[in-house]
Amino acid sequence: MANNNLIIPGSMGSRLVAAGIITEEQLAEALEIQKTSKELIGTILTQLGYCTEEDIAKTLAKKTGYKYVSINEIGVNVSAANLITPEMALRNHILPLYQDEKTLYVAMKNPNDIITIDNLHLMTGLEICPLVAPDMELTAAIENFANMNSSLDNYDEDDASDDQNVSEEFSIDDKPAVLLVNQIINNAIKAGASDIHVEALEKHMRVRFRIDGVLQEVMQNQIKLFPSVVSRVKVLGGMDIAEKRIPQDGRATVRFEDRTLDIRIATMPTVYGEKIVMRLLERSQGVVKLHDLHFSERQFPRFEKAIHMPYGFLLVTGPTGSGKSTTLYATLAEISSDDKNTITLEDPVERRMAGINQVQMNNRAGMTFAAALRSVLRSDPDIVMVGEIRDGETAKIAVEAALTGHMVLSTLHTNDAPGAVTRLNEMGVEPFLVTSSLVGVLAQRLVRRLCPKCKEAYQIKRDDLLKIFPDLPLDEYPDEEFTLYKPKGCITCNNTGYKGREAVFEFLTVTEEMKELILDRANAAAIKELAIKQGMHTLKDEGIYKVMHGKTSIEEILRVIV
Repeated sequence: MANNNLIIPGSMGSRLVAAGIITEEQLAEALEIQKTSKELIGTILTQLGYCTEEDIAKTLAKKTGYKYVSINEIGVNVSAANLITPEMALRNHILPLYQDEKTLYVAMKNPNDIITIDNLHLMTGLEICPLVAPDMELTAAIENFANMNSSLDNYDEDDASDDQNVSEEFSIDDKPAVLLVNQIINNAIKAGASDIHVEALEKHMRVRFRIDGVLQEVMQNQIKLFPSVVSRVKVLGGMDIAEKRIPQDGRATVRFEDRTLDIRIATMPTVYGEKIVMRLLERSQGVVKLHDLHFSERQFPRFEKAIHMPYGFLLVTGPTGSGKSTTLYATLAEISSDDKNTITLEDPVERRMAGINQVQMNNRAGMTFAAALRSVLRSDPDIVMVGEIRDGETAKIAVEAALTGHMVLSTLHTNDAPGAVTRLNEMGVEPFLVTSSLVGVLAQRLVRRLCPKCKEAYQIKRDDLLKIFPDLPLDEYPDEEFTLYKPKGCITCNNTGYKGREAVFEFLTVTEEMKELILDRANAAAIKELAIKQGMHTLKDEGIYKVMHGKTSIEEILRVIV
């Protein structure tokens, strides 16, 4: 990423030396590298760690005489930014930040660009005051602005089935709703949202995105638009427009740029109108690797041993949206090979994988998990993945498949790993079948990762940490004081302090002693106690581990893990 180094490199370097930011030796080293590089001197200096983008921007501000600002600190006024188009912002690397009655204050990569300043003056009728901001902050702010205002020319609908064709007449008659829905979906894709919530409140329509597991409001609009938006979404998902009294489910497939996404749509009647939830599932061709899941080094060997067993039943548990399917895909990528017949039963097929037979469930046609699993066992499989254990019948068939020499992977909704064992018993699977087939249970949660650009370090004493985590393992953390990190918020992370997520795991290995407990129908608490004695690190233990290693914050662990 290019820095705000728009003056002669030597001059910028000299000013950085004069300001005491870098030494002459560091400048000489950077200039030597520049002889064989196309990068600007400022970029090279920041890559070497000799200065920051803020240093470059402040030096440029002194050189040009314009005011330095941090976009992270002052933010962006939406009405000011909307005075220009996204295309102009991207093309000229500029963004209006705020305005008063006569002046528009614009962050500019090149504050001496007289042509752009004159064009802005003609467009807005305001005096233009250039501002200098760190290039990383300016680029991120422009991308956010463009994402939320980009056109939908490259958006294309590709319906999930032939009976979901969108009515051309509807699209013409209600064009504003079409554009608004398309814009909402477009923005969600760009923002990396997993879900879209469209709701009618008393006086307005609200749109929220679930990003990194947390809902964020992104739009409010007039309530009179809501009925048209609901109708448009229903048409997109192949649902009944006239039916408003009962919940409905639908599906659609969209292509955006070079990406294909499946959308699962659900509507539910509420006091002010039907609530819409759209879940975005990307059909990615990329293969997720196990090391991408961020297992801790103390958990991974136990899990790796279990997945390489020749046969058995392996469960992944956790709430909806905790990344269970991603873990299963990564596991399949690790253990499947050309000499093994691998079959998956999914609803829906979320990720396409080469060399694996993936089967889509269809409950309306009678293609349930239980029915499909019976058929699959007649197809000579080595590895079978069942998307979800939803009932006792599926659970029994999966267990029996593991007993007959197959490796069976599946998911189950329980709060922790020990709870999965008792859940199987409740579903009617006899304890002797569980002990004979189950090789391990992996429980997981997703926690937000601290933004690397703005996370703040702070010191905390062990006594204060013990008040938050009374079961802190003192033998692992013997120090009297620790350096932890907390979220701050910047333009890169949309002022949340977090960017991306990673999983927290606990893995229960079914040992001989564990089998005795299971046969005695022991409760989850007894199973958990034994598992901890045998080396299982609980979800909370792993959460603390992530906090102590600067991956996430205490607040995030307390939010996600009980």
